[in-house]
Amino acid sequence: MDALRASRGRFLARLRAEVPAVEVEADGEIVHLGALSPGCRACKAGTWDCLFTTLRCNLRCGFCLNPQVEAGDFHGSAFGREPEEIARNHARTDIRGISFSGGEPLLERERLFEWVAFFRQRRPDAWLWAYTHGLLATEDDLRTLGALGLDEIRFNTAATGYAHAAVLESLAHAARHVPHVTVEIPAIPEDLDRLLGSLDKWAARGVRFLNLHELLYEPGTPSAQRPGPREPVVLADGHLTAIDPGSREVTLAVMKEVQRRGLQLAVNDCSLQGKLRQLEGRRRSLMPLTRRPWEEMQADTTLVSYLLWQSELEFELVHPGRVDAARRGHPSWHLARLSRRAPTTLEAAEDWLSCEHLF
Repeated sequence: MDALRASRGRFLARLRAEVPAVEVEADGEIVHLGALSPGCRACKAGTWDCLFTTLRCNLRCGFCLNPQVEAGDFHGSAFGREPEEIARNHARTDIRGISFSGGEPLLERERLFEWVAFFRQRRPDAWLWAYTHGLLATEDDLRTLGALGLDEIRFNTAATGYAHAAVLESLAHAARHVPHVTVEIPAIPEDLDRLLGSLDKWAARGVRFLNLHELLYEPGTPSAQRPGPREPVVLADGHLTAIDPGSREVTLAVMKEVQRRGLQLAVNDCSLQGKLRQLEGRRRSLMPLTRRPWEEMQADTTLVSYLLWQSELEFELVHPGRVDAARRGHPSWHLARLSRRAPTTLEAAEDWLSCEHLF
């Protein structure tokens, strides 16, 4: 992680020098040229929930980060499986943004419409957006989504060659019916020329936001088999992933071109470090739902408690605020401080960090 921060720091120094209008926030974890959409703000703060209407997709993109599902399908989110359960859990947190993703959400268009309508009614204050590759998006679909109250729709144009005629038409339809239209794609080095050649086409059709993801090679997803240079990264929880070091050059080139040509296109650098920031926010959002009564939430997204015990059958789990009183009640018992990392989903296994024997 230290090497990642160092190389990222060098990139940001170049970015500031070559794109003077770029904005760098949160020690380099939030970087953008122009405005961020409210959905991106919620995502970067971790106050966002991504609802999957399906994991099925009619395309097979080599950069895809969705898990390879052998059988069946999944719908739901980190906060539950069905809209009612998810909404109840949202109400106990600080979720401000809700997205509808896949797979390709329009393969389950009726579920997508129902969920957008449900969450718009339940959460009139939330920012709602949906993802699509665009090939299945008819003007009627986009008109319906806009009428249901969708705030933003994001097209992965890299999945269809950047300037596919049908997708360009869908972008124009979307701009007529949905308030905000975004292109969200991985920053793929070998596709830079096609990407740069598409910027004016997107802008002319009403796209106002461009989100560029740092290209990841994630185990257990199609991206893991993708050829390309890799910079391995071991995350704080021990998870091994990798980024393409050339991906940052794509982001730099795009920002320079947008600035040079004065395009009405805001560019968001969605880096691995930005995703890690979002992940910590997700842990923070889930803490009120996953905290045990005897645990105390910490600012670093850990959950702390104490264990008093005399034997395997005589023990007590104690909240930090009660530990002194509990010790007075059991002065001869052993005491240990327990710490676990807050989970990123309701169903995640417990991730214990330490058990410190004190007495």
